[in-house]
Amino acid sequence: MIIYNQETDDGLAEKISASSSVAYASILYPATKSQTKKFIHKSSGSFKDSDLYYVQSILVSSSWNKNDDIFDKSEVWNARKTPEDKPTNLEHDENLIIGHITSNWPINEDGEIIEDDIELGELPEKFHILTGSVIYRAFSNAELKERAEKLISEIENGSKYVSMECYFQNFDYGVLNQSNGKYQILPRNETTAYLTKYLRSYGGTGEHENHKIGRVLRSITFSGKGFVDKPANPDSIIFTKENINKLFAKKNDNLSNSGVILNQSNFQVENKTMSENIEKQVAELGTKLDTVSAGCADKIKEAYTLASELKDSNHTLEAAMKEKEEEMKKMKAAYDTAIEEMNAMKAAFQTELESVAKKYQDEKMEDEEKAKKTKSELDAANEVIVAMKMEKEEMAKKEKKMKRMASLLESGLDNDTATATVDKFDTMDDESFDAMIALFAAMKPSKKEEKGMMNPTIKKNMSSEEIVSALEEIEPEDNIDLGVGNDTIESQADSIRAELIEFVSARLNRNS
Repeated sequence: MIIYNQETDDGLAEKISASSSVAYASILYPATKSQTKKFIHKSSGSFKDSDLYYVQSILVSSSWNKNDDIFDKSEVWNARKTPEDKPTNLEHDENLIIGHITSNWPINEDGEIIEDDIELGELPEKFHILTGSVIYRAFSNAELKERAEKLISEIENGSKYVSMECYFQNFDYGVLNQSNGKYQILPRNETTAYLTKYLRSYGGTGEHENHKIGRVLRSITFSGKGFVDKPANPDSIIFTKENINKLFAKKNDNLSNSGVILNQSNFQVENKTMSENIEKQVAELGTKLDTVSAGCADKIKEAYTLASELKDSNHTLEAAMKEKEEEMKKMKAAYDTAIEEMNAMKAAFQTELESVAKKYQDEKMEDEEKAKKTKSELDAANEVIVAMKMEKEEMAKKEKKMKRMASLLESGLDNDTATATVDKFDTMDDESFDAMIALFAAMKPSKKEEKGMMNPTIKKNMSSEEIVSALEEIEPEDNIDLGVGNDTIESQADSIRAELIEFVSARLNRNS
């Protein structure tokens, strides 16, 4: 069963979880003699079996009982077939199973069977479930057989009664306005759960703000019935073929006010019953005194004295009950005050919690805005840095190109050849490029070579074949370092010489 937060706050969670079943003496609304006899005849498939004893009784009625449990007509109707084949026992003790339920019929207050195909809206507000059951009597065990025969004997002499057992899965609230008599059902939910503490089933008074409050049982399953000695409802008798005629001969003016949970422990109910018994004894004594002869004066005096003592005892008991009621009212007032204070503290705490949560949310949003702004500024700064870096790299490239151009011009190349050489070998590392410039410098004719006394050199009017031949014959000076290490000088020089021969050849061919 669902337990709502308010019910937990009210300390009712354990009580609600533990009270998913009830057992109480059912209300008896006798049918007419002819109708009841017809039920017995109609349902007595086992009526003549010698090993079974057949009985009938009213199991439950759609009503508001004394414990403020409400059996709504729609719930009773939906559960009308659930008692069938369920066990019967003694005094609600499941270890003392004595028989089982065989059949059930819904009947109205006139004792007429309500047909199964009736529309729910056409059901009478008050109807009853008439139940047929059997008691086992063919035991081989002498003790069990004696127990069964004793029960049958008690039923036949009218000293045994029945009490219904059922389970339920949920409940709502039945609310009766005590001023105008208006009745309504409130669904039990998180909003209305504060009403649970007013229910008598959970220790409340059954009233709130001039409204009587009951528990409307939902999703009922009838689980059986017990044969009991002292029900709260003395009118919940058992129909048998022997006592059926006696039933209708006896007048009963209090049927509509009966029905209460059997295992309810209540100081006021117990003491009220005791008080009623005392008054009954006094009345019986008075009746007996009317029949006593005049020669029994001493006995009459003794009886009056006893009656007086009983009355005094009754008055003392009533005073004690009243004092107890006042004490209970004070305790309840103190409890209600404590609950109100706790609710006020809870509300204040909730308000403070919401304020802190809002402040935290505002600060979080502010921090997020600052972070966004900082990121935007950082991105802009990074873009500037990237642009400056690219500009710096571009300037470095230009500076490098100009430096290499100057070195090539100085080594003897003309402007066009130097420009083409710089572009072609743009990706060459500085160390290799410097080696190439050194090679070009070595190829530059000295004064002796210009007079034809040294190695051949490139002359203005030479053919391409002659230039390539001249390049192949050029030997670099001994003091020129053409590489980055002694092991690679020769290979790098050969590679650069080959590229230069190819490059110059291509240039000369284009210019010829």
